[in-house]
Amino acid sequence: MFVSCLLSVSLALSAGAAPGLPPSAQTPAPSHTLWLVQAMYPGQDALLQRAEEGIATLLPEDVRAQQLIGRGALAGHLKGRAGDLRCVSGEARCREPLESYLDSLGLERVVLVQVGQDDAGYRFRAVSVRPGSGARAQAETANPAFEKALAGVLVKFLSLNATVDAETTPPGATVFIDGLKVGTTPFHTEVLPGEHTFRFEMASHLPKEETRVVGSREQVKLTAALEKVPARLVVKAQPEGAEIRVDGQPVGTTAVDQGIQPGTRLLSLTLDGYEPHEEKAEISPGGTYTLEHTLTPTSMQSFKLAMRRRKEATMARQSYLEASFEMQRLTSATLTSQPLSTSEALENLRSQDVRAPSARNLRGVGIEYGRYGQFFGVMLVGATYASTGDTWTLGIDVPAGVPGVGPEGLSALDTQVQAVSLRALQPQLRYVLGPVSFSIQAGLEGRGLLMKERARDAAIFKDGLYALDLHASGQATARIFMYEGLYASVAYQHSFPLLKKIAGTSNIRGGLGYAF
Repeated sequence: MFVSCLLSVSLALSAGAAPGLPPSAQTPAPSHTLWLVQAMYPGQDALLQRAEEGIATLLPEDVRAQQLIGRGALAGHLKGRAGDLRCVSGEARCREPLESYLDSLGLERVVLVQVGQDDAGYRFRAVSVRPGSGARAQAETANPAFEKALAGVLVKFLSLNATVDAETTPPGATVFIDGLKVGTTPFHTEVLPGEHTFRFEMASHLPKEETRVVGSREQVKLTAALEKVPARLVVKAQPEGAEIRVDGQPVGTTAVDQGIQPGTRLLSLTLDGYEPHEEKAEISPGGTYTLEHTLTPTSMQSFKLAMRRRKEATMARQSYLEASFEMQRLTSATLTSQPLSTSEALENLRSQDVRAPSARNLRGVGIEYGRYGQFFGVMLVGATYASTGDTWTLGIDVPAGVPGVGPEGLSALDTQVQAVSLRALQPQLRYVLGPVSFSIQAGLEGRGLLMKERARDAAIFKDGLYALDLHASGQATARIFMYEGLYASVAYQHSFPLLKKIAGTSNIRGGLGYAF
């Protein structure tokens, strides 16, 4: 119905239609098909003229006189014509008033064609209405080629296909049309009008190819005499992508099986990163010459291939378990601890800092487990235990008179320190270069220190002092795989205190691990 409405408005604007004459007073008009084109998308009006010209080109000669293409042709057709408006005005009862009016103007069929261009190429949508019978049809096509897209939609309403009869000597050749295998000769088919490439192939024969522009309803006859080749060449080259040349001319890549003229031929195989291979081939008439060869990589290519294989093997292992030896150093003297248990007089006591030694080093062992994807991973859980190798002197302020403390009070306390850190769910970023893996990770970890007095017999704090803190840490790690999943690692870690109870640390870690 929307097509009829659109056309009736176009007719009124084009012809300034006046009330029609009675049917008995009108001269019967010949039947025509009206083609109207509009843009499918805004801003693509430039395609309208091209579409109208394409329709005119594709229409067969025997029906072209009965076709009206575009609004200009419609205006010329309506000059001197007056349609029967009695159905539209209600003077007569009709099945479809507007379609009856179009039929009285000599329009046997009206086709509205929409044309547009998008990511799929050129897109056509067409709707056909026959006013006399009310019959409707529609079609839609898309193709990167404008002419093929237009022909694809018009063939739904007109018989445009050309017929193709293909014969070869000898028969039995494989037929390709536009690169697609369609059958063997003798072969009969239909194709849309436009440019087509026809190719004939047959074992032990030279192929033949022909490109032709086919018109609407054209009868195309193709005949080809295939020349039999007296010899056959079979070449298989490795690795994939190796270019195969015969007498300097490229004939394919990786594998070739084709006919060839007999005689002395120079066969060459080339591929970037590999030593070229040349071979003189004495090809006898009627024989088959076979060459199978694997190119030798250059020294640099061999290194690249070895690194690629090691990289693939490394990245295929997605889980790891690692044990390490660690050297930790506090980055400042900050250390606020408190007694685990003591007298009431000392229960609120807090140590002030680490006064000696200046190095503030700890040594220990750690363990870590994590998983990797291709580039990203996560350290699932890790722990470290460390202790001091020398005595740490803590600043402390204990007044005189406290039980167990001398008459002068206490300003320092000699201790030995044990440290524990726990970390979990730290994201990692990884880069793999051959057998070497580099990664960085960051996250939170909990730290705890336990200080025991050096003089155990005369200890003021029998159970020692403790400190707890939460640190933000970052770590860079390098791992080198030595055999299968076994690797050695070295890492540097730095942490920052969040609760300001335990100074940050600067750690160096070395270890062994296994990836699986």
